[in-house]
Amino acid sequence: MCPHRALEPALLEGATRRLFRIDAPEPITLIAAPTLATDRGRESLESTLVSGQRALVYLRNKLGSEISFRKTDRSPEFSFDITVVEILRQAESLDLGRYGIVEVQTMDFHGSYERAVVNLRDALRLHEARFHRELQEHGDRWLSERIEGPNIANVFKRTFYQMMLKFQVGAHESSVGCVLALPAAVWDSWQRHLGKPELVSQPDQTFALRRPGAVLSGDHVSAWIFVFDIAADATTSPNPIVIQKAIATDAESIAYFPTTVAPEAAIGGASSTNLMLSIRRRLAVYLADLAPPRRSR
Repeated sequence: MCPHRALEPALLEGATRRLFRIDAPEPITLIAAPTLATDRGRESLESTLVSGQRALVYLRNKLGSEISFRKTDRSPEFSFDITVVEILRQAESLDLGRYGIVEVQTMDFHGSYERAVVNLRDALRLHEARFHRELQEHGDRWLSERIEGPNIANVFKRTFYQMMLKFQVGAHESSVGCVLALPAAVWDSWQRHLGKPELVSQPDQTFALRRPGAVLSGDHVSAWIFVFDIAADATTSPNPIVIQKAIATDAESIAYFPTTVAPEAAIGGASSTNLMLSIRRRLAVYLADLAPPRRSR
């Protein structure tokens, strides 16, 4: 799934409501920053403020308004997919309130999309009238040509540090927090890397992913993982995105599960024994007098 397809209005609004703690009945106005260069955009902002509603402007990396941190001798350069900031009316001028961060991570595949794009273009040219039916019948083959498969480990390795860094930035007093949006398939693929943690159900229909001793409750949560999927059975096009889980967490918990729980599961019990057997077999090629493994009693 393309990351820009994932950041559709429903997902962005859901993340914004969660971060800024805006309940569903309350109206929400999200304005793309570049539209403020137009009369219509400025009028929308002004009318929102005059009506007493909360005015939120978002800056998005592909809309020419990416927000980034410059690198220093003690920190790396990094940027946000979407930054949402509240605009406040102060007497005769405007001011900025706190900001929120919205990140999306989709799947990374080995190979090139070039062949898949050619296939789709040719199919649309040859079967325009029945393109959707042909895609449904042959889509798996057309879309997978020269695509070797998902690079699950690479996605997690690239995202792991980013998660901790941006969740911690989102915990600063100037921010309302950070939402990381993941497709359900990516979240499922991460379970081995996280040690397959148990999510704790919350009274508000959300979940918590927390390390031992951590308290994640209500208004103090600044880090969220949104697990979403495409509603395949929808009758509208494009199919809407549905948020399946909203998971409260924090940077320390994100660090705890892959660095403590998963390694313990990897080296514990039979896995540790199998590891030593593997080492012994490899070395036996070079060391003929290597003692055989001890039999367990």
